Amino acid sequence: MKNIYPFLVVISFGLLFGVPSALAQSKPSIPDNFCITQQEYQLYSLINSYRIRLALDPIPLSKSLCYVAKTHAFDLANYDNPNDKCNMRSWSDKGHWKAFCFPKDQNRKNDVKEKAKEISNYPGKAWEITYWEDDIQDMSSVLNFWNEIPYSADMISNTGKWSSVEWKSIGVGIQDGYILLWLGKMDDVEAQTVICETGERINNSAVIMATATDASSSTDKYYYIIIGSYNITTDAKSAVTSYKEMGYQNAEVLENGGRLRLSIDRFNSQEDADKALPSYREKFQGAWVFSK
Repeated sequence: MKNIYPFLVVISFGLLFGVPSALAQSKPSIPDNFCITQQEYQLYSLINSYRIRLALDPIPLSKSLCYVAKTHAFDLANYDNPNDKCNMRSWSDKGHWKAFCFPKDQNRKNDVKEKAKEISNYPGKAWEITYWEDDIQDMSSVLNFWNEIPYSADMISNTGKWSSVEWKSIGVGIQDGYILLWLGKMDDVEAQTVICETGERINNSAVIMATATDASSSTDKYYYIIIGSYNITTDAKSAVTSYKEMGYQNAEVLENGGRLRLSIDRFNSQEDADKALPSYREKFQGAWVFSK
């Protein structure tokens, strides 16, 4: 019979995505080769799809909080002792962080919610939901389990004590049956998160407007396939997240003259954009090319 240990944790600071040597870094920087697995991205997508069904905004994927989640998953997978007095909110003394035993060490001066700032460049406090199962394969069962527990269900769906909270960052980490979800109220400063297996870069929709602005000031010129426009930034961000979940990884929002345009793809030349336009018009009526 599988053992399941659900806990709700308050966030922490970071791991490398799997190489123990990176745990000895002297500064809270994310390794250049950091990435998340497709299984981790699947859980992230399931959570946002669930929130969209509830008419809630999707939560931007945070590279920093993924780093924190994967760090803690690594630590738990290697050093967690279910028979120990320290539960899954705890951190061992085996990495470049302050050891933490929960609940013994929890007080105002030593708050587990501060772990994210300790381990990464994430600017605020963060909260964690944890789960463990021997050989978990179905990520939907994890989400279903969390939704059966009032406290975690309220966090994910912004109900109960979390009804007035706006989650602006989310991170996921999985290792050896440990599945960790981190939620924060602050925007992450990191712009992209890479998927290990494919090399795809998932844009952080919270900073995508700044990214588009930076691109416009660059000497490079791009040609965008525009499929829609929005008046409200949150609506534009939600659309970007939805299209990325459908496989359009280059989807982004362009801000120009106070207008928000949704681009489904971009190209380095007018010729390439014009060649691609007919196929996009088959799926998105009225698609057109915009350059900047």
